[in-house]
Amino acid sequence: MKLDEYLKSNNTTRYEIAKISGISESSFKNLLLQDVSNYAGRFYRAIGLVLGKTGGQVYDELTADDNTVFNFLGKHHIHDKERVTELLDYMLYFKKHDIDVTNVSFNRFENEIENGNISGDEDDVLKVIDNLIENFKTMKENVEAGNLPTPEKMD
Repeated sequence: MKLDEYLKSNNTTRYEIAKISGISESSFKNLLLQDVSNYAGRFYRAIGLVLGKTGGQVYDELTADDNTVFNFLGKHHIHDKERVTELLDYMLYFKKHDIDVTNVSFNRFENEIENGNISGDEDDVLKVIDNLIENFKTMKENVEAGNLPTPEKMD
């Protein structure tokens, strides 16, 4: 979600945030050039101050729409702290290495539910999460071994 869309959905503007938080409006204009997931923490805190939220809540809300993994976890109410922590650790690792893993598709899982092949209960969801963790583990091992895909390998 873009910054201005987020502020509008929360009935405020960059001007109001700047006025109340003391962060200059020009600083907020510079944010429009950046990916919302890369803002400095002070901006999330400033927005949160005005909206009555924590900086972490603001970050989560701004970035959730772009992250299919977070959307999946939220949609299926995954509260398994160990699994979620492991997923987040892998996602942070990949982010540090400029590898985008936020657009994982869960279409097959959703199609299996629609077709009646699975119920989509907690056990099914946890299997998907476990598979994702295993895939991330393999991807990390490949990155660390220097086995990154190249255009030649992808053909």
